[in-house]
Amino acid sequence: MGSVLLVYEIRPESVEVTPEIVEGKIRAGLDPKFQMQDNPEEKPLFFGMVGIIGQFIIPEEDGAQDQLEQFLNSLEEISSIQMTFVTRL
Repeated sequence: MGSVLLVYEIRPESVEVTPEIVEGKIRAGLDPKFQMQDNPEEKPLFFGMVGIIGQFIIPEEDGAQDQLEQFLNSLEEISSIQMTFVTRL
């Protein structure tokens, strides 16, 4: 079974939520079968908010992408996510 690389633009809930906070919350609760690449790129958004571009490697199995997205959307510090790239590894 292969792996899939997913790239998401992750937007914080407020200006007070820094990219470091978002990354820390994701890493703390991320399922061990998923991997988040180190040093996510910061992306300036609007009104002083800074989001991150998170790259995740997940197993190529039914429901894995949905599980990752549900986890990301469940975090209070994250306002929204948008997939920008996907490829099979």
